[in-house]
Amino acid sequence: MSIEIFPHSLVRYAGMGYQVFDSFKLEESKGILQKDHRMKDARTRLKTLICDALFDLITIQSDDMIRQQLINLKRQVFNDKKIYPQKLEELGGIFPADLERDLQNYMQVMQNMETFHQTNTLNYQKLMIQHSRKLQSLAMDANLQNGLLLSSPVLLEQLSAYASKEPSSFRQKEFRIEFSLLRYLTRMCFKTSPFSTFTYTGIMQLSGKGAKVPLAAAKEVKNSLKLNNALFEYLKSILIHHPRINELLTVRINKTAVIRDQKIHFLVNFNNIESFQQLSASGLQLLVFQYLKTSTDSISVKELTANLSDAVEEASYNSIKAYLFKLVAAGLLELGMETSGIDPDWDHKLLKFFMQMETSEPAVLQIIYLFKQLQQYQLAYAAGDTAKRKVILGNAEKVVEDVFEKLQHEAGLPISGKDKDKVKTFPATGIFETTNFMPHHFSGRQLFYEDCYTPEKEVLEDGLLQDFTAKTDQLLNHLLPLDLLKKEREKMVSFFLTQYAAGAEVKVIDFYQAYYFHVKKPEKEKAAKEGPLVQDSGDWEKKVSAKLTTMTQHKPNMLNLRNEFFAGLSESESLGTPEHYSRGLFVQFYKGKLTREQENKEHVFGVINTVLPGMGKVSGRFLSLFAPDITSDFIRYNTQLHPGMLKVELNDASSFNANIHPSLLTRELALPGGNKSYPEKQQIPVDELAVGYDSKTGSLKLTYQDDQVFTYDLCLESFYNRSNLYQLMAHFNQETKLSLQPFINLVDACYLNIEEEQEHEIESLPRITYENTVILRRRTWRVKTAAVPVQQASETAYDYFIRINVWRSQHGIPVNIFLFLRKRSFVIKPAAQTKDKKDGLSDDYKPQFISFEQPLLVEMFKRLLARAGDYLIIEEMLPATDHTEKSGHYEPVKEYLLQWYKY
Repeated sequence: MSIEIFPHSLVRYAGMGYQVFDSFKLEESKGILQKDHRMKDARTRLKTLICDALFDLITIQSDDMIRQQLINLKRQVFNDKKIYPQKLEELGGIFPADLERDLQNYMQVMQNMETFHQTNTLNYQKLMIQHSRKLQSLAMDANLQNGLLLSSPVLLEQLSAYASKEPSSFRQKEFRIEFSLLRYLTRMCFKTSPFSTFTYTGIMQLSGKGAKVPLAAAKEVKNSLKLNNALFEYLKSILIHHPRINELLTVRINKTAVIRDQKIHFLVNFNNIESFQQLSASGLQLLVFQYLKTSTDSISVKELTANLSDAVEEASYNSIKAYLFKLVAAGLLELGMETSGIDPDWDHKLLKFFMQMETSEPAVLQIIYLFKQLQQYQLAYAAGDTAKRKVILGNAEKVVEDVFEKLQHEAGLPISGKDKDKVKTFPATGIFETTNFMPHHFSGRQLFYEDCYTPEKEVLEDGLLQDFTAKTDQLLNHLLPLDLLKKEREKMVSFFLTQYAAGAEVKVIDFYQAYYFHVKKPEKEKAAKEGPLVQDSGDWEKKVSAKLTTMTQHKPNMLNLRNEFFAGLSESESLGTPEHYSRGLFVQFYKGKLTREQENKEHVFGVINTVLPGMGKVSGRFLSLFAPDITSDFIRYNTQLHPGMLKVELNDASSFNANIHPSLLTRELALPGGNKSYPEKQQIPVDELAVGYDSKTGSLKLTYQDDQVFTYDLCLESFYNRSNLYQLMAHFNQETKLSLQPFINLVDACYLNIEEEQEHEIESLPRITYENTVILRRRTWRVKTAAVPVQQASETAYDYFIRINVWRSQHGIPVNIFLFLRKRSFVIKPAAQTKDKKDGLSDDYKPQFISFEQPLLVEMFKRLLARAGDYLIIEEMLPATDHTEKSGHYEPVKEYLLQWYKY
């Protein structure tokens, strides 16, 4: 069956039109560079003629003084020095007519160059001041300032003084502010990530063939403010210790708890740090275990304590409660507030939880007051300007601090910045506890996060995307041997068949414990001691590399692969294509023509930024901003995948805000200590899952009762950051985890020759395409940082502008590029890294837009060089900004999250 594109694609828009930076161009830069090139060519040609003629003239001189004067003259010309007429007059009559003419022309060229560059140097200085004034005006942009309020309040505070200062009197402080300001503005104009106030999100709707597609127009942008769910986790960590509120929390048994050999065995997860624990299956803990295992209703600590008090003789209420909290600290019991931090409505449900309590407890009333007040601040913030928002953040910070400090004081907990000696950390005895508390002060900017979005839909014709999507899907099927989960799945199968009988069914927690201790733990210990294991290339990679080596002998700048390229790669063919799957891409589209095509026909090109799973992963984080029918469609499409199998979403203790999304499947597997987001009746107990070997597929199979279970990771957070159990569970499905980077590395290995001792200072790497219109990688340059020209002490900004542009032109580097100071995914020989090189800043792996025809961005480039790693990575800007121009309308830079299904 053919693939079906999901009809609602998420669109990410840059928050400001890139045309803002058009006014920062040195408009005549191209002409200046061309004229500079012509004059230098003329000087070089004359220099050669003059030096050759002077050499002949010097050899025939008998007068030593004249010979020395000629030698000095030749040296001046050879070193591109200016010649003064009186010097020639002193040698009057000695020059042949041709040499006399060439010398006169040389002096004229040198004079023209001097005049030309003096004039341009002055103009350049004036232009820099004009551009700084424009930048000062942009610094007051409301969208920029609103974004800085939550991301860089320090910079925001500095902008007022910066904007009022005369640029001609700028000093180091102002130039630093200007640099930071440019980084934010270029991000707003040329990048679609990360999701934040600096970008906005929308929805693309597919239309039928021939349907009228409305012309692009400026879209209305709205904002949505949400509470940071770190507030939920922090409040919970306080309330567990609060002597009057902790008994009002709900309590449940750890989902993994089982009795075996007269001991209660269970897996504890505290902030995604896991530990296998066991307690004696006797006494009060056995009574608690039996009571909660058979109970189906939610119960509070207070109710449980009262019930146990009736059942246990000579035990006071307080002593039983204290013992229960020891079981909480040990991880056998888990406390909650009828919701979790990754529930999309966690703050409303939390407020409801406390408001339904029949209590006059002052601390409960304080919590109710706090969250009601924060909800009021949310509404006021969305409607306010930057100044009002700043006041709101200050007020919110104060009310949170007051309530939390009061609760912490009542709970006997240390307060942030005070009582440092009271901070409770992991005990020195090594006992694993889940109730450790670390004080924290929430600044105003840490209380909220803001999403900007447009309710106006963009419309694309379905037919325009079908060809691109079909080609991309075909390519990804060719790359199945590079599935990032494949090796781990094979290890899991091998371990299972070694550890258990082929027909055995093992509880998933038991399998995980054995697999972790016998395989994963030794791997981690070995990696910590010897470094990461370097994987040998498989047969498929070797065959691909051999084909690529033949294709890239002459190192072309464009490498287009066809479907036929993958023919004969037996491993790929034997794997076959899965019958059902969903996939996604972050992709930027543009229209263009094939370079060698005879017909004047436009095609849709797509530049792939990231390959993703489908099923609503990533999209889910933003679905609350849009109509509920989009969520309903995701559920409907997901339900049709793998019919007859139980599709279950994974969850663990991570409370990362970006993981918040509505339910996209029908069931959830909440792991120990997990943050559930589905109702209790849709939860599957993890201790009831079994693992077995399926001889038909050669893979492990997860079952619940009589159903096969597929476990899915639909959160935005990388599953490599999740708990070890979560990572293991993410392998129990047929979905592949594909990345283009391993294949790109195979291509780059043919160009870089990384095994050679002598590396080139600049390596040009190709734009990689599949079937002409699917772009896997933009054209790239790997540059040794030491090879990049730097401004000399005596060199003016204008002179450096000329020199850096000559340098990049000589190496075929475009005017507009994205610069990576330290790109994580790039293949660089480890031994080549300088040991004493500074690590740089945390965001230096991100792309930075640079235009070499914009003086302010050349200044930024100079500053960035100072903290670069040993290598710079430069990528062409694709799509180029001129690709977005349609009928005189300039659209913002945008990127689509395209998802499709195959049933």
